[in-house]
Amino acid sequence: MTLAALGGAFVLAYLILWLEATPSQISRIDFTNTYVGATLFREGLGASMYNLALQAALYSRVVGTPDGRYLPFDAAPLAAVVAAPVTLLGLDTAFRLWSLLQFGLVAAAVVIAVRATSGEVPVERDRRVGIGLIALACMGTCSTLLEGQLDGFSALGLAVFYALLKRHRMGAAGAVLAVSSLLAKPHLALGLAAFALAWRDRRLILGMLAGGAATLAVSLLAVGTGGIAGFLGDLGSQVNAWPLATMVSLIGIAGSFLGQTPTAHIVGAVGTLAAVAVAAALGAAVRRRPQRLEAALAGATVLSLLASPHAYVDDVALLVPATAWSLTALAAHAGDVRSLRNAILAVWVAISVAAYLLVTGEVPLLDGLTPWTLIAAAGLAIAVCRRQGAGAPDLSPDPEPGLRTPAPERVGGSLAVSP
Repeated sequence: MTLAALGGAFVLAYLILWLEATPSQISRIDFTNTYVGATLFREGLGASMYNLALQAALYSRVVGTPDGRYLPFDAAPLAAVVAAPVTLLGLDTAFRLWSLLQFGLVAAAVVIAVRATSGEVPVERDRRVGIGLIALACMGTCSTLLEGQLDGFSALGLAVFYALLKRHRMGAAGAVLAVSSLLAKPHLALGLAAFALAWRDRRLILGMLAGGAATLAVSLLAVGTGGIAGFLGDLGSQVNAWPLATMVSLIGIAGSFLGQTPTAHIVGAVGTLAAVAVAAALGAAVRRRPQRLEAALAGATVLSLLASPHAYVDDVALLVPATAWSLTALAAHAGDVRSLRNAILAVWVAISVAAYLLVTGEVPLLDGLTPWTLIAAAGLAIAVCRRQGAGAPDLSPDPEPGLRTPAPERVGGSLAVSP
């Protein structure tokens, strides 16, 4: 329980830092762009909320920018719709409410992931709590909370997606993945989409299409074609919004070596395609052997983060539920998996340390370290999948004697349980 206590101490420290944030600090954090975009939507300017001149004027009015600098709103249109109610409050109070909501969503994602994994074999409550605290104690959680970022939606959607896959509710899983991905940060879901498509389950794909169509329809009703076009046009501008070396995706490695150059973007794009391709291979691996789900989906989640054209430290929160279900699956396994558990914990600590160094900038030469730690995490997940396909014991939770579930079979391209 030592690690669990340490994880709890880190989470408590994050909350204390959140409580100590001053109005001056709040005016410079990422939440301000969500506040501005949501305010424009609430004032009936949804179709124009990506207009930089409108954003700058409102930003100056509600936030105050004596130097003329501001953070442009760059999330998907529905993020502004969801955040609109908190703009009825002042910036400070709105930030408190919104960031606490995002933290709660990440915590809920952990609970869902742990429960879905331990459903077959009950894991002791103390161990579940400890795993949850360890998973939450990462810099992604801290950054999401302190910056009022939107990653709670992504983390919760991933956890529900996983839980539905465990229950073989493929259509609902596809719909949840599409809606949660398109709600705020679709660029983080490239690898997850490839994973789901490569599974080649008709219900899963139809669910994704239905969820995507519904999200697009609601977005059109909310902000019209102007808002959709503004968001799509804004995507390209975000590629150079910040130094490439500060990103945690593969383009961060390119930027750390090549700087802010066209060559770095080309190398990053090649890396994106490669990461998406490997995520698709993991989806195909689960299709052949469903027991690989925990490791394969965790790997696809890491690869999805690496594939993103732009991803930052707060986006590491997407890995929180994946870490939770991975550690829970090992806790529920009857065999000796201590070496694998230690490897996961070591990589998880390395990711957070690298992200901390990136945020603080204390060691500039290590700015590009975070994506390397993510590559190590993806490699670990891939190695586990290969081990599960090579005749070694499965690392999925072991059902209790007498409660073993029948092996899934393929029926018309989807999973079914034999009688």
